[in-house]
Amino acid sequence: GIHRRADAPRVLSPFTMAFACASAVSASSLSARSVNVVRARQPVRAPVRAVVAVRAEAAVVAAQKIRIRLKSFEVRHMAAACDKIIAAAKATEATVSGPVPLPTRRRIYCVLRSPHVNKDSREHFETRTHHRLIDVHQPTAQTIDALMGLELPAGVEIEVKL
Repeated sequence: GIHRRADAPRVLSPFTMAFACASAVSASSLSARSVNVVRARQPVRAPVRAVVAVRAEAAVVAAQKIRIRLKSFEVRHMAAACDKIIAAAKATEATVSGPVPLPTRRRIYCVLRSPHVNKDSREHFETRTHHRLIDVHQPTAQTIDALMGLELPAGVEIEVKL
């Protein structure tokens, strides 16, 4: 098999990172823009991906549904991520519900136009956070492997519940 140093980090995709967190592997970051690193709790001789897959398979026996919640500022990135997840799940003959659009969160910021005077002159800026929910029913080990191997667009936050 492949051997690596026990303290060496392994770089994984955001989707793999979310699965690793859901299957009780400690994680240092979930940000889609930063490098995601997963470190096993104990030194291991096998690759981290195999450990995550084994734990995920054990979780599939207990849970008959995987709930995936996506967050993004960009609707196009969100739609692309949803399409990839649904295609990967359907290719392994799992039943998919969604994507269900959840309420969009609007955060409005009020800013003074000038730094010292004209208190009545203000600008409003907003950020919109779009949410989607996808349920994968009756997942198999192949479904989890297909979902972990996905390369999703940057800027989409993924939360996985088994």
